[in-house]
Amino acid sequence: MSSLRAVRTTVAVASACALLALPAAAQSSKAAAGAAAPRTADEGVRPVRTPGAEGIAAVVNDEVVSVSDVNARIRMALLNAGAAGNPETIQRLTPQVLRLLVDERLQMQEAKRLGITVPPAEIDEAIKRIAEQNRMNGQQLQEMLKRQNVPVSTLKDQIRALLAWQKVMQRRIRQEIVVGEDEIDAAMERLKANIGKPEYLVAEIFLAVDTPDQDTEVRRNAERLIEEVKRGGNFAALARQFSQSAGAATGGDLGWVRTGELSPEVDKALSGMRGGQMSAPIRTATGYHILMVRGQRPFGSSGGEMQMPAAQPVAPRPQPRPDVAKATVNMKQIIIPIESKEQAKAVKEQAEKLRKSIRSCGDFQARAKESGMPESGDMGTMRVKDMAPGLQNLALGIPVGQASPVLMSQAAAVILIVCKRDVPMIQPPPEASPPPPPPPTATPIKEGTLPDRAEIERDLIGERADLLSRRYLRDLRRTAFVETRL
Repeated sequence: MSSLRAVRTTVAVASACALLALPAAAQSSKAAAGAAAPRTADEGVRPVRTPGAEGIAAVVNDEVVSVSDVNARIRMALLNAGAAGNPETIQRLTPQVLRLLVDERLQMQEAKRLGITVPPAEIDEAIKRIAEQNRMNGQQLQEMLKRQNVPVSTLKDQIRALLAWQKVMQRRIRQEIVVGEDEIDAAMERLKANIGKPEYLVAEIFLAVDTPDQDTEVRRNAERLIEEVKRGGNFAALARQFSQSAGAATGGDLGWVRTGELSPEVDKALSGMRGGQMSAPIRTATGYHILMVRGQRPFGSSGGEMQMPAAQPVAPRPQPRPDVAKATVNMKQIIIPIESKEQAKAVKEQAEKLRKSIRSCGDFQARAKESGMPESGDMGTMRVKDMAPGLQNLALGIPVGQASPVLMSQAAAVILIVCKRDVPMIQPPPEASPPPPPPPTATPIKEGTLPDRAEIERDLIGERADLLSRRYLRDLRRTAFVETRL
């Protein structure tokens, strides 16, 4: 692109502060101090699962991305985007979160190869700035992350990767990017020729396609992100987390752009868009772009920005719930009596060993008969509503045909098994369509001034740094061994 955009380049260390832009509800220190603890991001959410017992989500050269890494980053992305933590959202975000973590491993490996490190003091300073931007102190930020079940190390790892990659790019920029006076002159002439033509205030999410076989997967990821925005997710927050362009750290902001500055495919889509509108995925030679137009005005003027309404978190879709009043279970039990306090530990160990040997209801019935206790054996079909609350949860929750954990009392150790379960489900009422968001408002358009030579030079350097960063990371991906297991 030969544009003169107000892009914050990857060499701006201060962009680390933009990694986490918390929803307004999370920023309120009064709510954090006085209200009841908020619902955590993983409450009611099924975590990402892996087929292997080792919990490996991906292997990147000789390093591992764990399933817990993916789950923690998803929770942070949900918090950042103000999105609902339901299984559908998790499913939409998982592929892009995994790709992001793979890229960060590659970036950190390259920094290590070049002997580049990020001192802990720089990471701490970045976290301090994030807290200040969200009107918190460091302790409040850590407590808020803890309530959402996001380890502070997850945020630190993301900041470390960003700062390390910036240092890598600074080294490359000093060696490879030079802007001559003739290039600045040519850019100024193009600016003058464009006075009065339309320009657009644009933010983007860019997802790179490095090889043709990635095309379908990356497009699908782009469509998932669009769907998340439509469901109430914050575009800028999703750009910060997932976009692979230089403007990602500032919410995907490209600044004001004009027709002819971008690739032909993006230009064509942009010319038909209005303020407040989001594009479908746009395929270019390098990947997929999702555009958000935040304003429009004649070039050479100022104002025209669209004040977009803040995204509100979307309430999770109501799920069917068990009808406890009508639920029935067929259960069996094994009781091992405890004759004295001294026997309790030995009885528990005996019960644990017995539980581990049971593989089916048939096994359970045989062990119950062997116990010699008349109370052991078939309990018959029971109504769940007649059980104690704790037993209700167990009867509805344990898998059919699998022995329960050992239940201890002063008198006995008890093992239960559900051999048959009939649980009608109560379906939620149909969802009402959400009200349309209020239309964005624009600031008045006024006569503006053209950028000076220094601004033009910074923009040209920023564009080339962006392109160089994309190519550099693409080459790292192509030469790396990457195996994903999710």
